[in-house]
Amino acid sequence: LCEVNLQGPFHYEACLAHAPSNSTAPCNMTTPAFPKNGPGIDVKFDDVTLLLMGHDTPPDVLLKHMDELGREFSEEILGTRTLKKETTEFLWVEGKSPELDAVLSRESLLSWDFDLFKLQELTNGRPLAVLAYALIQLHDLVNTLGIDDAKLKRYLCAFEANYNNCLYHNPMHAADVMHATNYLLMGKIAESIPPEELLITLLSGPAHDLGHPGVNNMLLIKQKHPVAVKYEDTSVLENHHATIAIELLSRPELDVLSCFPEAKKEELKTLMRDLVLYTDMSKHGPLLDRLKARSAEEKPLLIEDAEDRRFLLQTLLHTADLSNPCKTWNIHIQWTHAILAEFFSQGDLERYLGLEVTPMLDRNLSCGRSQQKAFFVSFVRPLFVLCGSSIPLTRDKCTACLDQLDANVARWTELGF
Repeated sequence: LCEVNLQGPFHYEACLAHAPSNSTAPCNMTTPAFPKNGPGIDVKFDDVTLLLMGHDTPPDVLLKHMDELGREFSEEILGTRTLKKETTEFLWVEGKSPELDAVLSRESLLSWDFDLFKLQELTNGRPLAVLAYALIQLHDLVNTLGIDDAKLKRYLCAFEANYNNCLYHNPMHAADVMHATNYLLMGKIAESIPPEELLITLLSGPAHDLGHPGVNNMLLIKQKHPVAVKYEDTSVLENHHATIAIELLSRPELDVLSCFPEAKKEELKTLMRDLVLYTDMSKHGPLLDRLKARSAEEKPLLIEDAEDRRFLLQTLLHTADLSNPCKTWNIHIQWTHAILAEFFSQGDLERYLGLEVTPMLDRNLSCGRSQQKAFFVSFVRPLFVLCGSSIPLTRDKCTACLDQLDANVARWTELGF
């Protein structure tokens, strides 16, 4: 279904019109059922309110996201995302309060336990641009590189405008990844790499999921979506996220790289794409193999070597993208439930379209959290171990993260998962 006539835009209305009404199978789980999410639903887990579960993305919403995927710069989509206005008259936080100043203080920004949910509240739901700007200013990159401050703010606002209101892949996640990236970079690494590469690495945090539709690469490939066809079924979303970030730079009012010669600008755009592409989980195994080889040879990645440095930055962004299991329990469970809610929403869409539902995305077959715990142990833990051994400047930070991950896994086990 929905695999015909996809040479043009993805026609989500047609999918809705022809979708069968399948009945759902009975739930078969040995662990507690996954909680419902949606407007007006107060969801708690382990006596903690889950702050990212207050909305939902039913099939019609996800199909709309898929319809707009690849058409972000059409006049129709630009208008709905208010990007036109924000490129000429960007919105910013007015009248900073002492509370907001405290959240954006240097001490707060450098803390692994940074309160992103408080920032979300204080910025009226616009945390990404504000946090991104604060982190870039933390390194004095505007002055060092001669960046046009107004263009930078517009660019960051355009990032925020180009995120869908997905359950997990949303501006909050983008802000979280940028913060984690900065945390791993901060210190000798940030001081040793060229400042323009530091800028691109930081910007790759909010760039890495731009325009995410709330469904995965496999569904887009199976449905022969135009974006999957464009990128030949390879790192489909990751290529698209990078393309949006780079395309935004082509607009003069957003071009934060206008301070560089054209050759350098192209080089930095290539770096951004290379970093974002390494957030594709299909690259996780090869990345670990490469880190294992360096660790076995006792040859840490060298910042002064250009090839090593690029791989180092790719590793740090990928590690930051998978860092939620290393956050304190009350924060960690927010993200765990949010990503599962997004997974199950895709499963609901697959069922709605009469497709075979991917087992791990089927809320009727899985509570999800046991599988997530296995993912933390089998995928995330080895990444942080190898990051610490191959990039010694991150070793203490990675060790602390691993301690927290182990504590979180132990708590999941105590709760029966």
